[in-house]
Amino acid sequence: MLERMLSFYIFVFVSFTAVVFQCDSAPIVYTITYQQYTTVQIGWTQQQVTQNIGSAGNLVSQSGTGNTAITIIKYTGSQSPLAVATFLFQGGILLSKAQIGLDTTVYTITLAQYTAIQTDWTRDQVTKLVGSAGCNVSEAGTGNIAVVIVQYKTAGTTFGIVSLGFVGGKIVSKTEVGFASTVTNKINLLQYNTIQIGWTQQQVTTLLGGSGTIVSQSGTQGSPYQITIVQYVGSQSSLTAVTFLFQGGILSSKAQIGLDTGIYTMTYQQFTTIEIGWTRDQVTNVVGSAGCNVSEAGSGSTAVIIVQ
Repeated sequence: MLERMLSFYIFVFVSFTAVVFQCDSAPIVYTITYQQYTTVQIGWTQQQVTQNIGSAGNLVSQSGTGNTAITIIKYTGSQSPLAVATFLFQGGILLSKAQIGLDTTVYTITLAQYTAIQTDWTRDQVTKLVGSAGCNVSEAGTGNIAVVIVQYKTAGTTFGIVSLGFVGGKIVSKTEVGFASTVTNKINLLQYNTIQIGWTQQQVTTLLGGSGTIVSQSGTQGSPYQITIVQYVGSQSSLTAVTFLFQGGILSSKAQIGLDTGIYTMTYQQFTTIEIGWTRDQVTNVVGSAGCNVSEAGSGSTAVIIVQ
């Protein structure tokens, strides 16, 4: 339930910040300081927010009526036109808030620190390990259902970002983009093909000689519902990538981009000949090759394979 809640608020955050950047035609610019932003609390009325900031902001989206009415308001950072704060109200009550560029402090995290962080850790535990609290980019809800998305800049990279999702003060997800891969994160096509759905994460690690880079993790540590996404880089090219998704420590799906360097071609006539319900062998016989397995999940009668 907590994971679904976090996913919903991430969706809200991404959706209404995306809307904001597409709606910059308003002639009046309403500004906000970081201090004003941090003062605003979830649960405030729209009027309270307006009084605190000193202006009503730009209305960028409005839908519904009454208690279900959704209103999105945007402000521009007082120090930079590239900084944006957005507030989402439901029925006139602040449901969530988000900011990009308003907090100008640079919070950094190393790969070792990111790897050490576990789901169910508190914000204080993360702060103590990393040395800073990070940047609150999005907040929603209160108390035990309060959702906070915190970001850090990855140390040693230009654009790398780590995002930590907290629900009720505890981590339920973590993701990273930008950490450099190490030799323990290499994989070749033979190894990839050897790994089977249903393997444990330890079996995969043993075969590959390294644990890979955890790019996303959600759920309680040790729980059968914990989701972990691990990434490896092709041994022949840093432009190739392999992703393994584990649920409760068991491999649920795997995918690769660029690891299989074979060139599999198909004509338009062959494509139109193929019918829904055909077997893999029937397709192979018509086309002349088995194609490239880019993604696999499940097993037996529920096995799902994407072939390109």
